[in-house]
Amino acid sequence: MQTKYENELISLRNWINNANSNLELARRVTTDLSSKNTICYQINAIADGIANEYPFYATQLKMISENLFKHSIYGAIVLNAAVFGELVIIIRHIIKEPINMSIWQEIHPRIVSISQDLFCDRYYDSAAEKAVKEVESRLRELFQQLKPGSAVPAKVGDIIGALLTENGAYHFSDLSTTSGKDYRRGIQSLFEGIFAAYRNPSAHENIPCTKREAMEQIMLASQLMYVLDKD
Repeated sequence: MQTKYENELISLRNWINNANSNLELARRVTTDLSSKNTICYQINAIADGIANEYPFYATQLKMISENLFKHSIYGAIVLNAAVFGELVIIIRHIIKEPINMSIWQEIHPRIVSISQDLFCDRYYDSAAEKAVKEVESRLRELFQQLKPGSAVPAKVGDIIGALLTENGAYHFSDLSTTSGKDYRRGIQSLFEGIFAAYRNPSAHENIPCTKREAMEQIMLASQLMYVLDKD
């Protein structure tokens, strides 16, 4: 998944590698004003992109962009090697541990496809809302598969009742055991709860959502999606 500053990160990494090669050969690294401005723009774009996850690095990158180059007495724009070293460490860390990537490996693919871009772009309320809507879409698909010829109910609660109750059409637990019955009842409650708490209110008004709240809803939607994938 591409972060919104990935192009800047790739370009900056390539420039760093080239500059580092010259420093290893004890060469002074110089640049022109246009290239300097481009590099500083890339650094600042990355700093803005990581501000929430790496606030310390974001602050440091802003400072680095201001001090990475200096003007020599001959008018050349020269790389500040000490500041460059700080830049190398931070950029290598960001490349090695990209933001918002690891958690998405555990999320259901359908939720990833609908919510990840929005979440990474900080549209947290939209990311959460679409994740819950995707669960509803899957429920409607499953109803059509298991009850062909029957009209899909307009209300999602009626779909849950038709599919997930004890005598429902979708069998996802062993109802011959107490634990299986408890699991079925709990899962039904989770489905009813996610729509009562998140889907129905958002249908009537825009509900603001923090980053943490959005991820919690997305993870719950993912869990329910995986339930609907069971044979």
